[in-house]
Amino acid sequence: MKLTLQQKIGQMMIVGFQTTNKEDAVELIKKYNFGNIILFTRNITSAEQLKSMTEAIQEAALKYNNGIPAFIALDQEGGSIRRIYSGVSNVPGHMAIGAASNKYPEVAYQIGSIVGKELKVLGINCNLAPVADINTNPFNPIIGIRAFSSNPMLVEKLANDYARGLQENGVLAVYKHFIGHGDVNIDSHLDLPHLSKSKVELLAEELIPYKNEIRSDAVMPAHILYDQLDDRFPVSTSEKLLKGLLREELGYEGLIISDCFEMDALQRAFSLGEAAVFAVNATMDIVMVSHSFGKQLMVRNDLLKAAKSGAIKKSVIDESLKRILKAKEIYTKEKKLIFGYEKNQEKALKYSLASVTLASGEIFPIDQNTVVVGVTNFLNSVAEDANVENMDIAKILGEEFNIAYRSIDNKNFNVNEILNFCKGKKVILGLTDSHLTLIQKVLYSNLIQSNQEVMLISLRTPYDVLGQDLPACHLCVYEYTKLSVASLIQVLRGKKAEGILPVDVETKINYGEQTDIKNYIIRDVIGYLEANFRKKLSLGFVAEEHYVSASHLSRLFKKETNMNFVEYLTMIRIDYAKKMLQTSQLKIYEVASLSGFTDVNYFTKVFKRIIGSTPLEYRNNYGYFD
Repeated sequence: MKLTLQQKIGQMMIVGFQTTNKEDAVELIKKYNFGNIILFTRNITSAEQLKSMTEAIQEAALKYNNGIPAFIALDQEGGSIRRIYSGVSNVPGHMAIGAASNKYPEVAYQIGSIVGKELKVLGINCNLAPVADINTNPFNPIIGIRAFSSNPMLVEKLANDYARGLQENGVLAVYKHFIGHGDVNIDSHLDLPHLSKSKVELLAEELIPYKNEIRSDAVMPAHILYDQLDDRFPVSTSEKLLKGLLREELGYEGLIISDCFEMDALQRAFSLGEAAVFAVNATMDIVMVSHSFGKQLMVRNDLLKAAKSGAIKKSVIDESLKRILKAKEIYTKEKKLIFGYEKNQEKALKYSLASVTLASGEIFPIDQNTVVVGVTNFLNSVAEDANVENMDIAKILGEEFNIAYRSIDNKNFNVNEILNFCKGKKVILGLTDSHLTLIQKVLYSNLIQSNQEVMLISLRTPYDVLGQDLPACHLCVYEYTKLSVASLIQVLRGKKAEGILPVDVETKINYGEQTDIKNYIIRDVIGYLEANFRKKLSLGFVAEEHYVSASHLSRLFKKETNMNFVEYLTMIRIDYAKKMLQTSQLKIYEVASLSGFTDVNYFTKVFKRIIGSTPLEYRNNYGYFD
């Protein structure tokens, strides 16, 4: 196929625009030969308008790009991350899918199929989903409920199933965010996250969804600097990580589509044009510039200049074009699909109900001695839309059960007023990621310490209990949507909560008869040990980190846990080693290193003393030894 250089570079970009006017998208294609378009809520008013827009985009693409259709993409993950609000089914998001997967193993495939069919009918042929990140860091500000789980094996299965559901219905699935965005504590929309993990550590967790044959024909790299693997280039621009690790070592042959190049993580490291050239040379196929026309033009012109000067070789461009055209041959074809929105919504409701999780305790009867306090919905991150559903859990439950209620803002309310309102009552408390919001955390802590019966509803992640005593009842719904709240009400009215916790919310590991740790210093130290057990740790060092003497910490530790410091740290390390032996094929010495043991012989000796078998024997027979 004969293309001009301008048309070739256009195929290697995906751009957005600011209006609901389809002619603005047509103009980008006509004047600049952009080959792909990304849409946001700002572009969509209805399903009918969206269908008209996608038809106009494809007509322009065929006319001005030598008969090559466009990829038309958006983020329709489900739950609170979606761009289309009307004319499509409201389906559970990823973490809710993870919670429902215990009862319905097919849930991810079914949700992927629903989303794929409905998008395809509207002219969308690329969905920037599934999220294949492992949410190992509870304090992650951008992934959270967008991840299926903190268990890499479960994420691998569910991401694979979700992608298969999309692609069987003619929509390109895009795994994101390679290598993994689940363990950062900085939002890459705002700054460049750094992760200092070895390849062995990444192979044991973040890379598990990418190690085997994946169902997705596209991958989106993260704007994250993995400084042990490449200390200069973030993944999205790194030849070592895209060409070297993803393509050559892991054998990936599909498309690589960038996250938006306007994100501050990348702009703080490079100029946009410079970053785009690095990315294309690293085998990035499609560079995304989602918002600003000036920046889109800058990237396009710099790529053209690099191609003309030889800074990007012709062979690199031709290889990318080959991959792009191969994918378009599959996913831009029309597909006859038969489905009904009512049937799709019935499935979505079934899976949503199955995701509601009783994490601890028992649901108490709701009567006139019960009050409800809840955070109103809000824009939780820049990944969500300004069109987030306007929800008020306190008002909804108050009116549903005819009980008194108080609605609170997520970051601005008077704790004492709420405590007085709740005094002497049973309390239903709806929180949203209170572990990240001090005032919510203070409210929860005060209610628990007042010895009142509290039914905690975690409206987003289940991490509200981190570092806190457990309530009388803890229910998790994983997203603040009309669908999840309707499912919650069914459970409160007697339906069984059948979901499982898809992420680890323990702040401590309880061994032997130890069931509760009341001393706040020891709680903090245990949290520190669980986060840092791979490092070389000593009682003196940890004591200094927590501003206490080593002797005082030693006495407190023994009193609270019935173990000394070294015994407890060893048990954390052995517990992690067991997990790695069960879920990975890492060599024994690699498991030892990842678990904090510098000597494999010592690791084997300690493991056998505690577990009763060698690590190899345990791997082969772990069900027996547990």
